[in-house]
Amino acid sequence: MEANNGILLPMETDPETNPSVSIFYPQVIGEFTPFQGQQFETLEEVYDFYNQYAREAGFSVRSYSSKKSKDGEVIRKEYVCNKEGSWSTETSGVVKRRRGVGRESCKARLVVVKSKYGGYVVTIFEEAHSHPMTTPRRRHLLKSHRRISGVNQLVAQQLISVNVSTHQQYDILATQAGGIENVGFTQQDMYNSNRDRRMKIKGHDGEMLFDHFMNEQEKNPGFIFKVETNIEHKITRCFWADAISRQSYKFYGDAVIFDTTYNTNRYCMIFAPIMGVNNHGQTIIFSGAFLSDETADSFIWLFREFLRAMPGDAPKIIITDQDPAMTKAISEALPNTFHRYLDSAEDMALINYVWHVKEALKERDDF
Repeated sequence: MEANNGILLPMETDPETNPSVSIFYPQVIGEFTPFQGQQFETLEEVYDFYNQYAREAGFSVRSYSSKKSKDGEVIRKEYVCNKEGSWSTETSGVVKRRRGVGRESCKARLVVVKSKYGGYVVTIFEEAHSHPMTTPRRRHLLKSHRRISGVNQLVAQQLISVNVSTHQQYDILATQAGGIENVGFTQQDMYNSNRDRRMKIKGHDGEMLFDHFMNEQEKNPGFIFKVETNIEHKITRCFWADAISRQSYKFYGDAVIFDTTYNTNRYCMIFAPIMGVNNHGQTIIFSGAFLSDETADSFIWLFREFLRAMPGDAPKIIITDQDPAMTKAISEALPNTFHRYLDSAEDMALINYVWHVKEALKERDDF
C-alpha cells in the first residue's frame, strides 16, 4: 500500500482490551500529521490543522472539552473523532430521529495545552481509530469538512432574489464546481443556511425595505414611495413607483387595470399593482403596493397616492373585479374615472379590452 494516498491500514486486534475491535491507522502524508510537541499560535490554528489532517485521513472531528484558567483563558483543549463515545442504550419512551453518523467508541484525539512561552503545544495525539475511514469520494459529506463559502452564500442570495428554489441553487453551484463532490457542502446545509438567513432578517425586513426605497430614491429622484406603519411599527401600507413607470403613465395612463393578489407571500399582505397597456399591446406596470387589508380606506389611500405620484390627470377608465370596497374607493378617490367590471377575465383578455377602449377613445378625439 502507498503511504500517502489515504488508504487505511487495519491492524491486528488487541486481545487484552477488546478482541472484537480492530484498530485502523489512517495513512496520511507526514506534513499533515500532528505530533507531540507541535506548537500553534491559536486554537483556531489547532482546529484547522487537525481538521485538515482528518480530511486527508477520512474522518470528521469535533471539539470535546476545554479547561479554563481563573481569568477565563483556555489552558487545555481536546478535539476528538466524531465517532468518539457511544449512544445511550436507555429508553425513555420517546422515539428519536435516527442520524447517519454513529458513535463507535473511537479513541482518536488531539490534546493541546497552553504553553508558558505563549501559544499552544500538542501533548497527546492518539492516531488509532476503531472504525474504517471514509472513502475519498465521500469525504466531502463529513460534517467538519462541510462549509458554505462567502462566495457561494453571495451567489445563493442573488438566486433567492430571482425566486430560484434551494434545490435549484444547489444544482447550479454543483455544476459550476464540476460535481457535488467539489461543492464543499450538502443540499441540506444550503437549506439550513437559507433558514438561518431568514431568521436573521426576521423583524428587520421592514427596515430593509425602507432602506432599499431610500437607496433607489437617492439614485433617481424620480422614484416615489410612501410607507405607513402601525403602533407596533409593522408595515400596513406601502406604495412605490419609479421614474420609468411614471413616464409611461404620461403616455399610456388613459386606461388602467387594477387587481389584487392575496396570500401569495410569507407576510400575507395584498399585492396591488396598477397596470396599463402600451402602444404595442404589452402590459406595463405604473405602480406597485402592499396592503394589509382590502378595505375601502386602504384602496382610497392607494388611489390618492397613485394620483399624487403620476403626472397628468386621473385615468379615464379603470378596470377591476367586482369588489364592493374597491367600488366605493374608486367613486370617492376617482370620481371622474369610468369604472368597468370584468369578471374572471384572463390577462390577455384584459389587455385586448383596454387596447380596444383606447382605440375607441382616440377615434372620438378624447385625448
